[in-house]
This record gives sequence, C-alpha cells and structure tokens, in this order.
Amino acid sequence: YELPFGRGKRFVNIGGIPNALVGGWQLGSIITLQTGFPVTVVSGADISNTAIGTDRPNATGAAVAIPRGQQDPELFFNTGAFVLQPAGTLGNVGRNTLVGPGIMNWDFSTLKDFRIREGQELQFRFEAFNVSNHPNRGLPDAARSSPGFGKVRITRTDMRDLQFGLKFVF
Repeated sequence: YELPFGRGKRFVNIGGIPNALVGGWQLGSIITLQTGFPVTVVSGADISNTAIGTDRPNATGAAVAIPRGQQDPELFFNTGAFVLQPAGTLGNVGRNTLVGPGIMNWDFSTLKDFRIREGQELQFRFEAFNVSNHPNRGLPDAARSSPGFGKVRITRTDMRDLQFGLKFVF
C-alpha cells in the first residue's frame, strides 16, 4: 500500500517536513493463519517382522486430542491412546490420526524510494518477520517407541527477525 503523502498525493505537506522525506512510502504485510498438517502415529520399529518399514501401533480407544488450551510442547496429544502392538502383528491405528500445530504468523515491511536522477533510485527497506514473535511449533514426535513420543521439540518458523536494507535501482 502506497501512503497518500507527498507531491501529487492527497496530503502534500505535513508540518513542514521536506517533501523528499514525506512521499514515496509503502507498507506491506502478510498474515498467515494455517491449520496443522496431518500426522501418522507409528510404532517406530518393525514389530510385525514384515520388513515393510515401521508399523503402526494399536489404538486403546482413548481420546487422542488434548483441548487446545491444554496442549503443551511436553505433551501435545494423549500418548495413552496408543500402545505397541504384539510382536508379529500389524497395529490398527489409521493414517493421519493426529493434526499437528498450526501457524499464526505476521510479516510486515515498509520502504521508501529516494529518486537520485532519471532511472536511478535508492530504496530504504525495513522488514519484520514474525512481528508478534509467536512460537509456531513443529510436528510432534509420532514414534511410539521413541522417548520423545508426543513431545514437540522444533519450531516451523523462526522467532521475530528484523532487517534493514538499502537497494540501488538503476
């Protein structure tokens, strides 16, 4: 969005500030709101001895989801809803039985163009990524035999990141 200040705009002069500093400002923003990705719980080992890869465990019938306000990086879902299947058998848990954490992210930028001469500009930029500094958690460990089962140990996006830049356009 180009701000309506400066020469040829709605607001020409603001409190005696030189027009070179007033006009040519632009704002930009990206807001991302996204639900989580599906996650399949696995046993973490070839318990069925079929050599097809990691098996799925058995479901206990307990609720898998933990209410949103009670989810924690140390316990993202109810780990008691899954047990390792008996040796030599396949588990009964379906695929994509969990939904991982979503994303809430806001990126913001502002820039100002300074005209030097015909066909040449200097552009000042300020960009902020994840302005709200919201921790966007990664997928939980979904391997039943893992010591980190049900825990989230990574983030999907970086925390707040600010940067300034100058760009010469010719």
